[in-house]
Amino acid sequence: MCRIDRIVQNPIIFPDFILYILSIDERRNFNLDLRKSGGSRRPGGCFPLEHAFAGDVERHLGFSFKTRCIKITVMTMMPPMNQLVWQKKGLILSPSEAPAWRSAHCGMTSVLPWSDNRLRVFLTGMDKGGQFQVGWLDLDQNFNVVRENPGNPVLPLGRMGCFDCRGMCMPTVVRVSETVLYMYYAGWGLTAPGLFVNQCGLAISRDNGETWTKWSEAPLPMLDDKDPIGVGTVFVLPDPDGLWRMWYTTFREWRARPDGSWCHYYHIKYAESSDGIHWQKPDNNMAIDFENEDENVIGRPMVIKEKGFYRMWFSCRTLRTTYRIGYAESIDGRQWERKPSGIEPSVSGWDSEMVEYAYVVKRNQDYVMFYNGNGFGGSGTGVAIGTQAN
Repeated sequence: MCRIDRIVQNPIIFPDFILYILSIDERRNFNLDLRKSGGSRRPGGCFPLEHAFAGDVERHLGFSFKTRCIKITVMTMMPPMNQLVWQKKGLILSPSEAPAWRSAHCGMTSVLPWSDNRLRVFLTGMDKGGQFQVGWLDLDQNFNVVRENPGNPVLPLGRMGCFDCRGMCMPTVVRVSETVLYMYYAGWGLTAPGLFVNQCGLAISRDNGETWTKWSEAPLPMLDDKDPIGVGTVFVLPDPDGLWRMWYTTFREWRARPDGSWCHYYHIKYAESSDGIHWQKPDNNMAIDFENEDENVIGRPMVIKEKGFYRMWFSCRTLRTTYRIGYAESIDGRQWERKPSGIEPSVSGWDSEMVEYAYVVKRNQDYVMFYNGNGFGGSGTGVAIGTQAN
């Protein structure tokens, strides 16, 4: 295996050819130039990093290599990013005295900048009967509720037997145009007692979020041999060049415990799309995997791209601990380095037992984190303000 930096100046020499890597772009394509040993240099091209040379590269260059299946791995040189220092501002949304649809639980947010300097908060609510659904409300710059959609929740549950007939939660809302919004959400249906399987649904609004229609009664077509069980919470980021990026939570397995019960294991992978609906998964698409044998849950990814780099917040827990907010950085959105998040449970109060489900937006030079505390959102949603350390 050849390991190369992002910009490679020296050629890599093999028995029958010399490889010159000219550059590597953010989409993990490398621009290469080659020449056969003892021969003239051949014109190169741009190829995905996952390609073996025995395929498309050979056909493009017009000759065969004796050296087969050369795999190149990018060792990205990650510049230091300023650490974020978080200051908690307290609880802003509580189930107490809330409308019935979110009177037992409110959280798992997705936040967009809105008109009149407001923030449109799409959130998960649970009523007293245990039903999870999705709605929205608007906050002012001081995080006060200035409008709550009287039509909440905005989506009906699926028909009995459909993937979302028992509940839906954790929306991720993406602006496609001035009037079109996509809402990705996790839904679940009928399962055996003690088990659950999430799938990713999509709803579309064509009137700037006033009304929503499900793309299909079926989930997005994400299941395959890579992810045969279920795909839950996702985060989607369209690039200006037309590439849609997705970081998604996927079940690795259900593992039997000694007492006969089952324990779920899920982590975060990566996919790409040209339309936000049909997704392709690169060969090596693991984004955030388990740090150790004790960790069993990594989910609810949320990504910000800035200055050519990526920041990700996610939720993680182990077999012995409750949820914590995880954090990672990347230069290409594919290879991630986990780092301390800088935000932990409080000594007492609504977020003293756990912190999870972070959603972060930029406001001028600050970062605004919406997150949940005790009871997976049962105690409500709070806010923390992040500033870059000097």
